[in-house]
Amino acid sequence: MSRRLFLAFGISFLFQSCVFATFPGLGSGLRQDFEEKVISGRDEDKILMIPIEGVISDETKESFFGGSVESMVSRVKEALKYAERDNNVKGVLLKINSPGGTVTASDILYEEILKFKRKKNIPVVAGFMDTAASGAYYISMASDSIGAHPTTVTGSIGVVLGGVNVKEGLDKIGVKDQSITSGNNKTIGSPLTEMGPEQRKILQSIVDGLFDRFFTIVKRGRPNASEARLKTICDGRIFTAEQAKNEGLIDFIGYFDDFILQVMNHPKYSGNRNGNPRLVVLQRGRGKVDNVYQAGIDPSKAFTLGNLHPILEPMPSSKFLYLWNP
Repeated sequence: MSRRLFLAFGISFLFQSCVFATFPGLGSGLRQDFEEKVISGRDEDKILMIPIEGVISDETKESFFGGSVESMVSRVKEALKYAERDNNVKGVLLKINSPGGTVTASDILYEEILKFKRKKNIPVVAGFMDTAASGAYYISMASDSIGAHPTTVTGSIGVVLGGVNVKEGLDKIGVKDQSITSGNNKTIGSPLTEMGPEQRKILQSIVDGLFDRFFTIVKRGRPNASEARLKTICDGRIFTAEQAKNEGLIDFIGYFDDFILQVMNHPKYSGNRNGNPRLVVLQRGRGKVDNVYQAGIDPSKAFTLGNLHPILEPMPSSKFLYLWNP
């Protein structure tokens, strides 16, 4: 039995006294159509809430019982397409609770939100929950306004390429790398070989280039912030909500009702400003949504290895990341 499977069964044993709900559609590999869940409100006007939660990636995940879970990029894209077709959707609220993710996935979502705004011309407000760092903050630059809970942690504007080197340890036990390559830099970043000055320079140039893009996106998204100050604070540091507001990185601090009011008070909002719009979320499957903090958890795909414990998820390959991962 593999270590991962052994751990999965071990952890499930610990929860043997718990009652688990059924998971419709698990293992079927079939993707059910979106269902619109009404969280609150009663008017014809709608505000669509799109959750962006967890590590931002364009990769699908395998569920514990087989089948696959669509990627965050795919899910958000589909939600935007749905909103684009529905004339009753008068605004979008991005409910963000994420430490960031891959550079490309973050950039794709940023661009998809901008394209949606150009087509639909309705307000998009970002609402930060626990964490909205790095790639999650990058995505929020496509919104019209940014709000944060009083206890939000945000920032971490920067790029990281993780890596370790085990060559010295392997040398001590007599293990040597015998890879055959077509060039000196083919194994760049390999943990089995010592990184030379040229290789370090190459990788640093890529990190610097990706950071320059991030910084440009932030400048564009926060035009009222001082560029000189941004150059100082965009060094990977994190901020409380109050600190972020003082630096001009967010617009306001409040709670979920304040996020909704911000959507309704935006000049692009064409619904009844004194009404009671329906706050809706889109889900695959037939799971019940009782409140705004549960929204985004789809029962048909919630039970994956990573939901049992993060160590059961496959480790990602080397990637350039807009990610806060202390």
